[in-house]
Amino acid sequence: MTVEELRALLAAIERHPELRDELRRYVLTQELLALPAAFLRQEQRLDRVESELADLREVVRALAGSSERHEEELRALRELVQRQDERLAHIEGWLERLTALSERHEQWLARHDERFEQLTSLLAKQDERLAHLERLAQQHAEWLARHDERFEQLAALAQQHAAWLARHDERFEQLAALAQKHEEWLARHDERFEQLAASAQRHEEWLERLTRLSEQHEEELRALRSLVTKHDDDLTQLRQTVGSLSEAVGTLIEADAVDALLDLLEAKGITAEEVPTSIAVNGELDVVAPVVDPSGRRYWVVVEVKLKLHPRDIRNWHRKLQSSTFRERLAQFGIQPPFVAYIYGQRIYRPVLETARQLGLGVLARRGEYVPPAGFVE
Repeated sequence: MTVEELRALLAAIERHPELRDELRRYVLTQELLALPAAFLRQEQRLDRVESELADLREVVRALAGSSERHEEELRALRELVQRQDERLAHIEGWLERLTALSERHEQWLARHDERFEQLTSLLAKQDERLAHLERLAQQHAEWLARHDERFEQLAALAQQHAAWLARHDERFEQLAALAQKHEEWLARHDERFEQLAASAQRHEEWLERLTRLSEQHEEELRALRSLVTKHDDDLTQLRQTVGSLSEAVGTLIEADAVDALLDLLEAKGITAEEVPTSIAVNGELDVVAPVVDPSGRRYWVVVEVKLKLHPRDIRNWHRKLQSSTFRERLAQFGIQPPFVAYIYGQRIYRPVLETARQLGLGVLARRGEYVPPAGFVE
C-alpha cells in the first residue's frame, strides 16, 4: 500500500464511522475493547463505595451525638440518685430520733400507769376503812341499846367518836382534795395523750409520704436501669453495624485489588496459575497468587490491601515483610520466597510513591501500577 492509498483509506474512515469500528475490531483485541467498559464499572463501583462511606460517617456522627446525650442523661440521673440517697439518710436520722422519743413516751406512760395503780390501791384501802367504820358504828349502836346504863360513858365515848369523825372528815377532805388533784392530773394527762395521738398521726402521715417518696425513688431507679440497658443495646447495635459495614467495604476493596492485580499481570504477560485469594495475616486483609513469568520462572505475588494509603503503611508493610513471624505465617499457607510484594490502596497520597521507591516496594491501585517493585523479596 502506498502513502497515497493509506491517506485515501484514512480519509474514507473519517467520512464513514462504520469503517472505523470495523478497523478497530480487526486491530484491537477483545480485552482492549472491553477496557473502557471495565474502567466505567470500576469508576461506578468506587463512586458507590465513596457514597456508602459518606453515609457511614454520617451514621457514626449521629450515633456519637446520641452517645453524648446519653452520657449527659446518665450524669443527671446519677446526681438525682445521690440527692435521693442524701434525703433518705436525713429521713433515717429523723426516724431514729422519733424511735427514741417514742421509747421515752412509753417509759413515761409506764410510770404513769404505776402511779395510777398506786392511787387505785389507796382508794381501795380507804373504802375498806370506811366499811370497817360502818361496821363499828353498827356495833356501837347495838352496844348503846344494850348498855343504856353506861350512857355517860357512851356520851364521853360519843364525844371522842365525834372528834374522831371530825378528824375522819378532815382526812376525807384531804382525800377529796387529792382526788381533785388526781382528776386535774388525769385531765392534763388526757390532753397530753391527745397531743401525743396528734403527733403520732402526723408521724404516720409523714411515714406515708416517705413511703410514697421511696416508691417514686424505686420507679426512678427502674427507669434508670431501663435507660442504661437501652444505651448498652444501642452501643452493641452500633458496633454490629460498623463491623458489618467494615466487612462490606473490605470485601469490595479486596475485589478491586484482585481485579487490579489480574489486569497488571495480563499487561506484563505474566500468567496467574491460580485465582488470587485472600488470607488473614496478623489481622490484615491480603491477596496472594502464584504466577509464572514469560521466562518460565514461578514465584508468588503478595499484595497488602488498604483503603487509604499513607507513607506509614509503606513502612509498616516493609517491616512486616522482614519479620520472621510474618514469614512463618506465610509459610503456613504454602507461600515461600521469592515473591514480589505490592501494596494496594483505594486512595493513595502523593508522599506514598517516594517512600515506596526508597524501600523498593510496588504500589498498585485500581488504575494500574503506580510504582513497580524493585525486585524479588528473597
